[in-house]
Parts: sequence; C-alpha cells; structure tokens
Amino acid sequence: MRCDHWDALNLFGGRRLDGSATVRGTGRHRGAALHGHFFGQSSFAGYALADERNTVPVTGPPVPFELLAPLGCGVQTGAGAVFNVLRPEPGDTLVVFGAGAVGLAAVLAARSTPVVRIVAVDLRPDRLALARELGATDVVDASAGDPVEAVRDLTGGRGAQHTLETSGSVRALRQAVDALAVGGTCGVVGAPPAGSEVGLDVPGLLARAPRIVGVNQGASVPSRFLPVLVDLLRAGRLPVDRLVRTYPFEAVEEAAAAAEAGEVVKPVLTLP
Repeated sequence: MRCDHWDALNLFGGRRLDGSATVRGTGRHRGAALHGHFFGQSSFAGYALADERNTVPVTGPPVPFELLAPLGCGVQTGAGAVFNVLRPEPGDTLVVFGAGAVGLAAVLAARSTPVVRIVAVDLRPDRLALARELGATDVVDASAGDPVEAVRDLTGGRGAQHTLETSGSVRALRQAVDALAVGGTCGVVGAPPAGSEVGLDVPGLLARAPRIVGVNQGASVPSRFLPVLVDLLRAGRLPVDRLVRTYPFEAVEEAAAAAEAGEVVKPVLTLP
C-alpha cells in the first residue's frame, strides 16, 4: 500500500513525519532523541513501538516465534509479490532472480499457484539446490551462462510471463526484463544502492510491451495477508523452517556475518 509519505513513515529514518524522535532516552542518555521506529517497527530491542493498525494478532494453534518472525518482512515480500502483484495464471512461467529469503519465499508461494514452471536464478549452487528442494522446477546458474537464453530455451523461445528480481543487482534486473514474454510482468523487489540505474532496450520495450512494477512488502495489507501466511505455514505449504537458523541475541555479529557470507538464508535472533 502507498501514500505520499510512505517512505518517510516506513523506511530507515525512524522518526515521526514531522521529524521528531519517537522516544527520548533515560539514564545517561536522558533527553536524547532516539529514533525507535526503524522500518516502521524498530529492531534489536526487547520492546518495539507499533501502530495499532499495523499490529497483527496470531490466533489459533501456537506457531514458534522464530517462524513467525520472517513473515512480516522477507516472506511477506516474496510471497506477496507472487500472490498480490504477479498473480500467475494456469500454464504460466515464473522466473525468480535471487534465491535469498525473499526469492525463496516467492518460490514457496508459487507452489500454491497454477504455474507450470518455477525457475530460480542465482550464482550459488547451494541456493539453487535448496530452491529445487522447495519447489523450483528448474534452476539456472547465472555464473555459468546467460539466464535470458536459459529462460528462452526452457520456454520454447517465448520467455516468461512473470519475472521477479529480488537480488538488488541491476544486471539481474535487466536480465529479468529481457527474459519476459510479450506482455509479461517484471516485479522489482531487490534494492540496490540509492541512485542505481538500469539500461533497457527501448525498441524491445516497444515491441514486447512488458510491465515493470516496483513491489514493497508484497503490496500487501498485513492485517489480511499475514494471517493467510500463518495458515499456509500451519498447513505445511509454507515451510519457512527450511529458511531459518536461530541465534541467541549475543551472537548477533555471528548471525550478520553468516548472512553476509550467504551461509544462512534467514538468521533469526532470539531474546532471552
């Protein structure tokens, strides 16, 4: 969902819309401005500021907190991009560029759609192997060849009806657009550094009429969508446990290093 002030309210400043701090420090930091609304929720704390309408109760049989934790961001983003934006139809092909938490969540979601082919593209053989285990019908090692050619080979030269770029690579984004069939849709989820640009073949755009759409948080309404994800999780149709590795909070640096090295898909910190 979007409004004119979406970025200011939801991204990384952690301030109110008027620029004021959300909380003030105590003790030796008494009175200091603290920005406790990072990404609309804050993080790395025993308590968090949360808007009432953005707080989603989980009812029904209990679900481990470490499996609920990724739903609000990465899983919601990948699954929502498939369910809410791309909405593949029977017989379609979906190509996911990037087999991280968001990309693999998209692969998991695609299993609950009528697509015929789910293609995962990545540079890491271990991530591609995991993508296949989680439901990808085909995988493409982007370090071994051109993913666009591979997608066209898989689709008889037509290209894919849907692609999803989750890696943040502008090169992968260009490939995701070029891999589309006529009238196909590319969802853009990956976030490269500010100011990043991608070059596109304009005659190709005119001839193939692709649709390129930015997707944030799966274009979802959390109060409606997160309960759906929880139900899928309980039903065994969204095995988030295959993505998660837990770390005690004091091992936060170890978790960050493992994530940066690609050794873990979704590290989750547990508080005592």
